[in-house]
Amino acid sequence: MTARRIAGPHDHAAESVTPQQTPTALHLYPEILRSLPLGVVVLHLEDPSDANSFRIIDLNPAAAEIAGLRVDILRGRSSVEFPEFLATPFLEQCLAAFHSRQARNLGEISVGDEGFPEGVYAVQVFPLSDNCLGVAIENVTDRKQIEQTIRESEERFRLLIEGVQEYAIFHLDPLGYVVTWNVGAERLKGYRADEIVGKHFSAFYPPEDVQAGKPEQKLTDAVRHGHSEEEGWRLRKNGSRFWAHAVITALQDSKGNLYGFAKLTRDMTERHEREERLKRTKKELELRAEQRAAALVRVNEELRTEISERRRAEEQLRMSLEQLRALTDRLQHVREEERTRVAREIHDELGQACTAIKMDLASVGRKATKRQTQLRAKVESAIQLVDSLIISLRRIASDLRPSTLDDLGLSAALEWQAQEFERRTGVQCRITLSQELSALDSERSTAIFRIFQESLTNVARHANATRVEARVEEEGGWLIFQVRDNGKGFDAEEAKARKSLGLVGMRERALLLNGEIQIEGVAGEGTTLTLRIPLPRSSLPRKES
Repeated sequence: MTARRIAGPHDHAAESVTPQQTPTALHLYPEILRSLPLGVVVLHLEDPSDANSFRIIDLNPAAAEIAGLRVDILRGRSSVEFPEFLATPFLEQCLAAFHSRQARNLGEISVGDEGFPEGVYAVQVFPLSDNCLGVAIENVTDRKQIEQTIRESEERFRLLIEGVQEYAIFHLDPLGYVVTWNVGAERLKGYRADEIVGKHFSAFYPPEDVQAGKPEQKLTDAVRHGHSEEEGWRLRKNGSRFWAHAVITALQDSKGNLYGFAKLTRDMTERHEREERLKRTKKELELRAEQRAAALVRVNEELRTEISERRRAEEQLRMSLEQLRALTDRLQHVREEERTRVAREIHDELGQACTAIKMDLASVGRKATKRQTQLRAKVESAIQLVDSLIISLRRIASDLRPSTLDDLGLSAALEWQAQEFERRTGVQCRITLSQELSALDSERSTAIFRIFQESLTNVARHANATRVEARVEEEGGWLIFQVRDNGKGFDAEEAKARKSLGLVGMRERALLLNGEIQIEGVAGEGTTLTLRIPLPRSSLPRKES
């Protein structure tokens, strides 16, 4: 095979050729283009000044498949037979590319015509000779379905369009001698076409590879498997080396006879150097990793020890908290029991003694004569003093443990406390009970009553309120007790600074019942205290059947 010279625009000695005689990419690389999934169409420009004078002179099977027509039907058709294309800038852009002698990416064109089904097509054009233009077409109507195909064909597409600059593409005859030479090969290897055509391609291999018979072995592999692919060092004309990725494809005619090879070579030196640097870096990292492995093991052991110690400390703290809560619970019970005992003794013992003294004084007063005015006055004064003492004893006994809580239950005790608060402070206090609380056990009743007492004490001391509203209701197995006032509001930071024991006591009472207390205050609008404690199933109200 010999290289065929194509007439240039200023070559007056060149023979004129008809469109059918003009060498195109389809003639030079038939096997490559026949297997490409991209449609490739060769257009001949009959009038260099008229964009509508393009005519199809050749196309590959992929282009015919995109158009939905046979190759022989499309070959020879003029651009004026595609009116939809005439309405787009496509032909003008083809003409511009033709005159500029530079490949162009026309992007995506939406078109539908007799020759092309309606859809979106990615189009690139590239000059082939003085009067021929190559068009690469790809149907991209449904990108999601053909995304994988686009990725797989991207390198093949670049081989056709950009290979002129990035790839060395040339033909070899069956014995390995160079037949054709492109611009990319000249740029990569440094040889002009007239310097390398007719020479054996082993000139590109290092001497050690030539002595080992590597070039001939690659041709043999290509014939056996259809193609061979490898990476290795190659030589330029000036003797410098570059790392190449090379593919050799065996070319066979319709009868299976070998008539040559297509060879594609790309300079991968930068990538190879990066890979070598990565290998060296990997070795350095592995060495560093080994050096630090022992340190990491020591750190892990220290962390495990620290975590174990922290877990033991947390467990000890948890046990201490449980013991403190148990102690607090016990102290609460002991204090309530002591209060109940003292209140009962005050009420029973001292109350009875005061009643007996009053009765004795009344008896002395009745026996005194009218002349004993001083005695009668002292008796009356003593009786009044005893009455005042009895009232004080009752108040003290009620403060220690109101008998109403034990005798009449929580509802009556809460109402009594509200009335007492209103009587003593003058602040209006209203309580709403949405359910019967008599079924609550003594522990919960006492806790709720004491929290109510403490909340009223805080209102009297700090709130400057004129109204207090309290309500008790059951919601989803929880008892909700809420106290709201219209005072100056609650400042959480101020309460923390004061280290209020009253708030701590209320929270501890709630925690002992597996409940919680939430206090919300708005400056100038008041404070709301909400207690939530779970109710035992036995105290939940039963639904009437």
